[in-house]
Amino acid sequence: MAMERQVAIVGAGVSGLIACKYVSSKSFLPIVFETEGSIGGVWNKMVEPIIDFEGISEEEMQYWSLWNGNGEPFSNKGKWKVIVEDLKTQSSEIYQVDFVILCVGQFSGVPNIPDYPPEKGPDVFSGKVVHAMDLAAMDDKEAAEFIKDKKIIIVGFQTSALDIAMECAAANGVEKPCTVVYRSAHWKVPRSYPWFVSLAFTRFAELMAHKPGEGLFLSLLATILTPLVSDKFYDRVDEGKIKLKKAPNFSFCSNGVLVDGETTPIGADLVILATGYRGENKLRDIFVSHFFQKFIAGTPDAAMPIYRECIQPRIPQLAVIGFSEGYSSIWTSEMRCRWVAELLDGTFKVPSIKEMEKDAIEWDEKLKLYCGSYYRTKCIGALHIWYNDQLCKDMGWNPKRKKGFFAELFENYGPLDYASPS
Repeated sequence: MAMERQVAIVGAGVSGLIACKYVSSKSFLPIVFETEGSIGGVWNKMVEPIIDFEGISEEEMQYWSLWNGNGEPFSNKGKWKVIVEDLKTQSSEIYQVDFVILCVGQFSGVPNIPDYPPEKGPDVFSGKVVHAMDLAAMDDKEAAEFIKDKKIIIVGFQTSALDIAMECAAANGVEKPCTVVYRSAHWKVPRSYPWFVSLAFTRFAELMAHKPGEGLFLSLLATILTPLVSDKFYDRVDEGKIKLKKAPNFSFCSNGVLVDGETTPIGADLVILATGYRGENKLRDIFVSHFFQKFIAGTPDAAMPIYRECIQPRIPQLAVIGFSEGYSSIWTSEMRCRWVAELLDGTFKVPSIKEMEKDAIEWDEKLKLYCGSYYRTKCIGALHIWYNDQLCKDMGWNPKRKKGFFAELFENYGPLDYASPS
């Protein structure tokens, strides 16, 4: 009976709460583990869950042709042992569960700190060096005081870097402009282009992108339409408050940072590294087994191999939700949680391990095509509707959610389009 099946959900952020909702709706018993004292947030160091699989040997798993050995989400032999350690009380509890859903995300936990040559790293800098994660941990008042009246360098050009730059500009103005140091520019959609934004979430926009399993016709169409997409970036910056500095490589010196090939350093009191996170490390370290650690992390030249961005074909009775990005975290997590819940309920089965791995490789190739060196962040934003189509087909839903040909092609897709199966 489904009520006898216990499902551990690691993480009570957005994805974890949604997973709990849909697992409960299928009459499974969810057990939610969270490292913070409250739900809905990012992780801290208070509680560390460790995952281990018992009942089936790693040698046996290596010969499986089907996920979990039987193509099903559950088996009578294997169970996950979840050890939860409370670092405050030094106590621990052990749970045995039938399935585990990891909702840990990749934008927290383990900061990505660049490597520097000897005598050229943060240790030679007389000011302070922090990661964006440290700033995010502060409340608004504390963060505002921390950056006030400082000459600041922000390293990075992703969302967090630009958000921090705007905060610094608001706090210090033209008197002490901050400098954004970046390796490569990224195209930013300006708010003054409503025509582009209105097409961003349509099937027409996705016709410009190559997709896994697209077939000959859609492949030719994407090749023809690709020139319509600009490969340049646009970022509206108040030149008096924010400075941009392209620097493929730089090192620290006593009074700031020195761009390779230049002799005059960029002076600073504070350097903020908005250089992302090593989310794969956090995910990998959850597992006790080196066998599972190897498969969950992927390889240096490929992103984490996750089928439908939810299932690692070589790891039984486990799903990962919230690790890869979409246009909207809540919308994306909602669709994935519904997919996993239907999988657990027996609505459909996943294909063979080889087929799932082949599909994951195809998606990896498309991510490299559109995300460049950032493909490992697993952002499916450019193919969000196509991705949802695959989930819908698996669950037995009609992937076409609009009424009529032109509505299907040009109307924006959003969460309400997937509110019901029909």
